[in-house]
Amino acid sequence: MKKWIGLVVVAALLSGCGTLSRIGLPWGKAAPPPPPQVDELSFEGGAIGQHWEGNVLVLDLTTAAAEGRVTATPTYARGWPMRIAVRTLPGRFGALEVQGAQRSVLPVTTEGAGSIDLAIPPEVFAPGTPRMELHWGASIAPAVVFPEAPAPAQASSTP
Repeated sequence: MKKWIGLVVVAALLSGCGTLSRIGLPWGKAAPPPPPQVDELSFEGGAIGQHWEGNVLVLDLTTAAAEGRVTATPTYARGWPMRIAVRTLPGRFGALEVQGAQRSVLPVTTEGAGSIDLAIPPEVFAPGTPRMELHWGASIAPAVVFPEAPAPAQASSTP
């Protein structure tokens, strides 16, 4: 009788092992491979990983230093991609300044988990723009904002 109970217990344990692969344990599935790296842009001043996600060229700054500067130029004669985004981590640096045909300062949030994508406005890398400078760090001056003029003084109504 003890043999039968032992055999039933062993059979129950072995049948449970077949369902472990369906639970989703960390060692059950391999992580998806990283996207293939491309060389659409050439960089002076450092190397930045780049890959396509749909029709967006993603520049990966998740492993970059907390402050840095690079200059990007199109590698091929076809020019700039239609859309460019920068991937970083929340709080990695304070802001990203991108300067090409126009200047844009993109703030980086300090909240959240995982990576965030900052879309670079297409006006910055308009056709004919020879280069685009990217500068990231804690203290980047915002665009010049002119202060409001003081309100005109009220004329007194004394006769």
